[in-house]
Amino acid sequence: MSSIRYSGLPKVLVHSEVLHPRLGAALHWALGSVLGLGWEWEGNAQEFTTSDAPWKLQYGGIPVAGHWIRPCGLLAGSERTANPPEDGSASGAPMDPLALIFWMASRMEEQTGLERRDLHGRFDPTGSIPVSKGWLVRPVCETWAFELGRQVLGKEWPAHEKRLQAEYRVSPTLDVDSAFAFRGKGPWRTTAAWLRDVGTGNWGRSVRRMRTVLGPTPDPYDTYAQAAEWHGEMGFEPRWFFLLAGFGAHDKGLPSGSAALRALMRTLESAHPGSVQWHPGYAAAPDPARLAREHRVFSEIMGHAPIASRQHYLRMVPGITRRALLELGIQEDHTEGHALMTGFRGGFSRPRPWYDLDRETLTSLMVHPFAAMDATLCRYMEMAPSEVPHHLARISENVKEVGGTLSLLWHNESLAPLNEWSGWGEVYPNVLKAVR
Repeated sequence: MSSIRYSGLPKVLVHSEVLHPRLGAALHWALGSVLGLGWEWEGNAQEFTTSDAPWKLQYGGIPVAGHWIRPCGLLAGSERTANPPEDGSASGAPMDPLALIFWMASRMEEQTGLERRDLHGRFDPTGSIPVSKGWLVRPVCETWAFELGRQVLGKEWPAHEKRLQAEYRVSPTLDVDSAFAFRGKGPWRTTAAWLRDVGTGNWGRSVRRMRTVLGPTPDPYDTYAQAAEWHGEMGFEPRWFFLLAGFGAHDKGLPSGSAALRALMRTLESAHPGSVQWHPGYAAAPDPARLAREHRVFSEIMGHAPIASRQHYLRMVPGITRRALLELGIQEDHTEGHALMTGFRGGFSRPRPWYDLDRETLTSLMVHPFAAMDATLCRYMEMAPSEVPHHLARISENVKEVGGTLSLLWHNESLAPLNEWSGWGEVYPNVLKAVR
């Protein structure tokens, strides 16, 4: 869980009367995850005052040395509030940046019991505090952490800021909800689908289905070679998240026993070891037993367990889903992002360890946020294909300011310009060019 990236630099010495779990998490996120610095806690005020540590941060108490923050109280207890701590002072900087970072990054407003949810059980961000304050458009917690770094590091800050800004990177990730449109689904599903095509008068689709299954016609969702070419041209290594859930109303991928699916997963993995990961099904989010079954299927196919996952439909019951993922040995959760809009749901672009609000503890599960999803841009925001690269370029500029990670969520089927994705054939490569 270490986030120290600059071990050759001094550690920040932190003083508070008590190191509460929430305070520890906020310090880990701000100083470690964002600034890449180590830190040590010193509970004795005299030892803190006389220490020759060059960088000091004091949280509460009577100011004695270094940069001092007046606590607002949120980090000392277990209160949950839908409203953030006061986020501004006369100087424009947060009055208690650590509390504000904790409120935003813990996703506290989503776990008060009063939050609005959509028909899939997902948090509805419409009218939420981050939306009303305009926080989603940038990794705002990292901006606040940069301001804290400026206060703590003083004259050493400009050099460190440049180091951090140089960390900017792009992380393309692709969900594979249905590896192929027609191939690999077995005789029963193929026949039923063909009869449905005929029954609805979709003759073109019925012919293409049979030609693809029985002949040399390429499957429209077989966009993997093209994606590999784009990634290779621009020096990106993608992550693929494969759905392996049993067939259901929202889980319509290939059966996990499909030879075509298994061959595809192994081929992609051989090209980039570690690139093939797990996409738990719709019904698995609140069900640890389902998660465990799907996890076993992935492990059987690949010969090893996954280390990363992203929930289908972005469905997440934090205390249940993420604890179950931890029990299964998952190290990375890539679910954080909104379906309705682009932006930074937790105020972070960089990975950070998940804080379990129910148990008030920082865990080893790393949350990897994404900033934008193809389905969001097309279905919810109804954005014209030509506007998408410009929109994401603007988001990338905000990430570059803090040297963060711009993670994108795409789907293999959106790379095929069919049906709702008509006109999207060149969107993905143009996006990659715009943000690299």
